[in-house]
Amino acid sequence: MEANIYNIPLLLFTDEMSIDLASLPLAVDNCLILADIYPDFLKKIIFFTLKRNKQNQYFKALKQENVKLTSDLIATKNLFKTIINNTSTLVWMCDAIGNTTFFNQAWNRVLDRENETKLNSNWMVNIHPQDLANCEFEFKQSLAKSTGFKINYRLKILNQKYCWISNYAVPQFSLEGKFKGLVGYCFDITSLKKTEQKLIQRAASDRLLAQITQKIHASLELEQILQTTVDEVKQFLLAEKIQINRVEETKQLTLLVESRLVDSPLSCDISEPKQVPETLFQKNIACLASGSIVSQNFDESSPDQARACSTLLIPIMAEAKLWGVICVENCSIDREWNLEEINLLERVALELSVAIKQAKLYQQLEQANQELQQLSVMDSLTQIANRRKFDQYIAQEWIRLSREQSPLALILCDIDYFKLYNDTYGHPAGDRCLVEVAQAISKVTKRPSDLVARYGGEEFVLVLPQTPIAGAKYLAQQIRLQVQSLKIPHLRSSVDLYVTISLGVSSCLPHPDFDFEVLVAAADQGLYQAKERGRNQAVEYGIELY
Repeated sequence: MEANIYNIPLLLFTDEMSIDLASLPLAVDNCLILADIYPDFLKKIIFFTLKRNKQNQYFKALKQENVKLTSDLIATKNLFKTIINNTSTLVWMCDAIGNTTFFNQAWNRVLDRENETKLNSNWMVNIHPQDLANCEFEFKQSLAKSTGFKINYRLKILNQKYCWISNYAVPQFSLEGKFKGLVGYCFDITSLKKTEQKLIQRAASDRLLAQITQKIHASLELEQILQTTVDEVKQFLLAEKIQINRVEETKQLTLLVESRLVDSPLSCDISEPKQVPETLFQKNIACLASGSIVSQNFDESSPDQARACSTLLIPIMAEAKLWGVICVENCSIDREWNLEEINLLERVALELSVAIKQAKLYQQLEQANQELQQLSVMDSLTQIANRRKFDQYIAQEWIRLSREQSPLALILCDIDYFKLYNDTYGHPAGDRCLVEVAQAISKVTKRPSDLVARYGGEEFVLVLPQTPIAGAKYLAQQIRLQVQSLKIPHLRSSVDLYVTISLGVSSCLPHPDFDFEVLVAAADQGLYQAKERGRNQAVEYGIELY
């Protein structure tokens, strides 16, 4: 009993020459014949018997450990398979020649396959046709070079929709370093792609908006700005037609600019005055006036609607009022305008609001400048050109007519005894007299190129381009008679009972080597002679420069 506890073998010593081993007790390992035993041999037998027993015990423990490890390995394998088959990550394996050896259950769920056999045989048909060639190339290259790869492609999933997949593959090698195949895992990156696409579209819209903004700042012509805007936006959105319409005080729309795709359908070629979906606008005018966007798809069979499948109206506000509407139309197919496109159009509308305000300010500035310019060259009393305008104009015409070799005439006029008129009737009456005389002189001149100016005090001057001396003298006589016909009383005049005028007339062919002052001096000499001869007359004074 003690021997079993300590794992010591029991030996039965007997002097019998033969013994039935089956009849031995179970605790006895073996038996020896006493006659054959000598002491050293017995010791060796016991030693080796004990050693063998220890080895048996070791191998037994090793076997038990192996059974446990095998059990644990099977459990781990089952756990791994459970995890792999329940993860959303798509996992696959293939051998060294590209035969697929494993797909996890996620593939069946994504591709709606009933079993792996069906999946393994034709899974690549689910790759988007535009991506298939690249996928096959990368896969074959990876097998040929025993390397991994990373590729992105579109994969057809449930409901015949495509999702973006990022596929990673790593090579597998045996302990001897021999290539065994690939292990791959795939992630759905559709959301990432959509975000990426939005960022790309946003960057493109930002560039477009920057271009439009730059052109707005580079131009002050509102019509040019509007036309540039619709052309640029049309190309970006690939819309079939884009318009900008002005909202009139009557709440009607007036087309300002339009841009259409070259191959847009005939339904977009509207030649009638009704250029936009008037019904849609009128129904939503309050909404547009509040700054909101209106989007609607139309039924072409309805007679009261414009011939467009999809229409988008974006309000253009100016000074908190509805100034106009951007109308974007698709005439051939329905189109859902995405948020990025709508945001772009809203930002364009804001830029146009700035452009409208800028154009209005520029228009006001131009008007103010014109008024200032007009005031700077106009006599404030008589409302005809002043001395400054006269100097500018005669210098300009002298140069021009010297090139053309055409005559330039000058008539210098002076109201007779005007100082006595002022002393007699007062300065207010004198001012009225100057105004009436200026108007009378202006009535005689008919051509736009003729200039009547106040030369100073009671003196007036006429610049008559392309007028010979005879024509100038005729006009001078007409002016004299016109002033005389005013019958403005002048009791202190020694010439007549009414206001009269004296005139000096001169004409010449301008010469570039001379100044226009020679012509002024000649007319002044003629005026002097008219006064010397008794006033109320016109005297010509000739001048030759060639």
